[in-house]
Amino acid sequence: MIKSVNVAASAILLIVAGCVPRAAAPPPVLAPPVESGPPAGPPAGGSAAPMVRVPFQPIGSAKNWEVFRNLTYRVGTSQDSIVVPAGFVTDFASIPQAFQSLISPFGPYLLPSVVHDYLYWEQGCSRRQADRIFLLAMGEMQVPAAQRDAMYQAVARAGGRAWRQNARDRAIGLPRHMPTSGVRGPGPLEQWPDYRRFLKQQGVQPLPKVPVSQAFCAHGGPR
Repeated sequence: MIKSVNVAASAILLIVAGCVPRAAAPPPVLAPPVESGPPAGPPAGGSAAPMVRVPFQPIGSAKNWEVFRNLTYRVGTSQDSIVVPAGFVTDFASIPQAFQSLISPFGPYLLPSVVHDYLYWEQGCSRRQADRIFLLAMGEMQVPAAQRDAMYQAVARAGGRAWRQNARDRAIGLPRHMPTSGVRGPGPLEQWPDYRRFLKQQGVQPLPKVPVSQAFCAHGGPR
């Protein structure tokens, strides 16, 4: 998971970002969403950007983040894509801890890391495919070659723990999304693991698995 960031520092970053506050929901959030990822726009070659930045809402100490709008990743010039739905909570647990310091709300690693987290949660592609799609996404988002290769090797070697933990969490009914209604939001200092357990106690279940196109998974090679 991302190294803990104190609330004051997170608030400063978000204020500097100057983003529009999220829609009112009880209780009020500490800070508005931060637009994350590199600026939208076509990469070299004139093709459409593979991912367009979306807002993220920090939860508690900003160790976990809510995806505030749908995040779509389309592979290259293909029609194969996956959508990380609004409300999904990412903690970057699929990225080994030694590399989490490289992930920031403003860096090119963030969006590929969120897609990787989502693939590890849904498990519609194999773990090997998810890791290779992570490598592909980093390349398309222009992460420097040496750094993306190092991060890929890290997840390929050490991502099994996060993969297995996600399977266990889903099996025991721990949700991985923010509810849209019917349940209070997290308190200003409430951490995601505590709020997640609260959601389970309130009867909030993981969302049904979303079928992942095998054509999309195939961009990560054979299963």
